[in-house]
Amino acid sequence: MNRRRGTLWLLAGLILAVIAAGISYFAFQQMTVQQANAVETKTTQTVVVSRQLINERAVIRLADITTEERPVEEVPSGAIFKTDDVVGSIATRSIQPGQVILAQNLVESFPAGGSSALESAENITTTVNFNEALGEDLIAYALPATDRFSAEGLFLPGDRVDLLVSTDVVGEEEGTGGKVSIYVLQDLEILQIIYQSPAKEKKEGETDKKDTPPTDSAARVPKTILLAIEPQDAVILKYAIDTETSIDLALRANDNRRRFEVEAVTINTIADNYDFEAPRPVP
Repeated sequence: MNRRRGTLWLLAGLILAVIAAGISYFAFQQMTVQQANAVETKTTQTVVVSRQLINERAVIRLADITTEERPVEEVPSGAIFKTDDVVGSIATRSIQPGQVILAQNLVESFPAGGSSALESAENITTTVNFNEALGEDLIAYALPATDRFSAEGLFLPGDRVDLLVSTDVVGEEEGTGGKVSIYVLQDLEILQIIYQSPAKEKKEGETDKKDTPPTDSAARVPKTILLAIEPQDAVILKYAIDTETSIDLALRANDNRRRFEVEAVTINTIADNYDFEAPRPVP
């Protein structure tokens, strides 16, 4: 009797062991399937990418971009997720076809953020940390945006520029003197660009004036350029502005820190170079 009872307990134990092994096997199989499905269905993120080459300084249009699903681990820092956040911005560098659009590579035409004592925030390109940008050796100086580059809205914050002037020289003797052009200042950084307020929208009932062309409210018309400049150079720039000297800015490569050796040019310089007699020599 005891032997039969022991045999029954042994059989019951074996049955339970087989059941436990089966449960473990099926649980393991289920876990493996779930892991495989997780690998197959990776988490993705919608990002904005370029359809075609976007050149540096180009205003980005809706036709230039599209959206794609990319694995989350492949989405770079600064990626933009909505096309509305890209359209109308300006590319600060070339963007290749299929490349993810990054916020750090864009500048807004009329950003909504920022603050300035000179203009309302909506007309400023970007907020600048002047303490960090200027340090102890430089100051910020406001230059009216009257040069040819500024008139076309080609400058961006961070650009490096050189300053050229033309002024009249009065000779000591009658019939002498004339205009002289000088390469005055070099390698100045543009800290900030302040734009004129966009044209106000026409109110209901108002009619267009004759001979007045329509104004694009999104046109970027620079008004003032803030330069990082040494104090002594700022005095030179102030003198040029106060004497109504013709001022032009020349754009240089951002990584070019070379100091150019440039001679002043007068009518005599042109005459010597092209072998003709100057009608009005400068002493």
